[in-house]
Amino acid sequence: MKLSTRSVLVLSAVSLLGALSVGCEKKDTKRNSDDEAHADAGPVNKPASDDPELAKALGSVSAARPSATAGAEGGPPPDGIFGPGEADKVAPKGGAAVLTLGSEGSAPQVVLGPFSKPGTKRAGTVDLATQSDPQQGAIPIQFAVTLEAQKGKSEGDAGAVPTQVVAKVMSAKIDAPGVPADLAAAVAKLKGSRVEYQVGSDGSAVNPRSDIPKTADAGFRDPVQALSDLLTVLALPFPTKPVGVGAFWMVTNRDVVMGLDVVNYRLVKVEKVEGSVVTLSLNLKRYAASSKFELEGLPPDAPRTMGEFRSQAEGKLVVSVGDGFPKSAELKSSIGAVLGPADAKQRPMVQVQSRASLTLSGQ
Repeated sequence: MKLSTRSVLVLSAVSLLGALSVGCEKKDTKRNSDDEAHADAGPVNKPASDDPELAKALGSVSAARPSATAGAEGGPPPDGIFGPGEADKVAPKGGAAVLTLGSEGSAPQVVLGPFSKPGTKRAGTVDLATQSDPQQGAIPIQFAVTLEAQKGKSEGDAGAVPTQVVAKVMSAKIDAPGVPADLAAAVAKLKGSRVEYQVGSDGSAVNPRSDIPKTADAGFRDPVQALSDLLTVLALPFPTKPVGVGAFWMVTNRDVVMGLDVVNYRLVKVEKVEGSVVTLSLNLKRYAASSKFELEGLPPDAPRTMGEFRSQAEGKLVVSVGDGFPKSAELKSSIGAVLGPADAKQRPMVQVQSRASLTLSGQ
């Protein structure tokens, strides 16, 4: 695999613009041909209405919270982009995550959560690999990390003090043979990076932020941002009721990914219960809150609107009862967007796919 310093982990939208030539639409292209042209685009070619699992879960959510499924025909928008004001009906900015339990599952049942108490520490490894060019292999980066739950310093929306989570990068390396020395050295300088976020009483992560050392190249910030995204996606609210195999619930919240304002739907299912250890499956769908594509650093001639947006992830995680940190997790995700208005002669497309695995143990 041929690697260069500037080829590492293009996860941000600004970096993704380097892949704008991956695909584009012609103005007079018909819908069927358009779908074929995007057949390799991963998330861009699958309407939300074609996802039976999400549709089933949203049916349960709709019964409990009709406003939670605002969009085309009572569900998420088919083009992946909410209309003006519609995202606020689903998940207002700054609002808490909303959990809707669809089924409690079968016996034996356990009560998951609450999140780990302040003072809890974990250590382990996180492997991330991301690609935006299907012609080039993914670049695998391995982080050695520590996570610590600390007492928060400020009150949350409900008056409770959230738990502060601090993740530290103890080392970073590219887990592949034949890595150029300059690239290996640049990635190694990510040692000392930090990811911080708050976990509310419901178990959801809010206010994430990430920092890299001053000695690290700013162009290598994206891997740490990817680490932040992974940790916050895996911070899951749990039902207050006991759940068993077959239980599922939907978590809806507002978030920012790649600088874009989005609404998250996380469908969580209980796959296995073995004593106090529970295996969960996770299916994440993201929808853009608007068609705006105004990001810092965009070239002057880059489109400022999206015509389609798709973001999804799926994976599994293993958790212990009473522990908010997962024991292990695997996650595959993809993000894609078609840029420009529908009547444009050409509509550039950006996409990125990634995979991640995490293993943690007590310190």
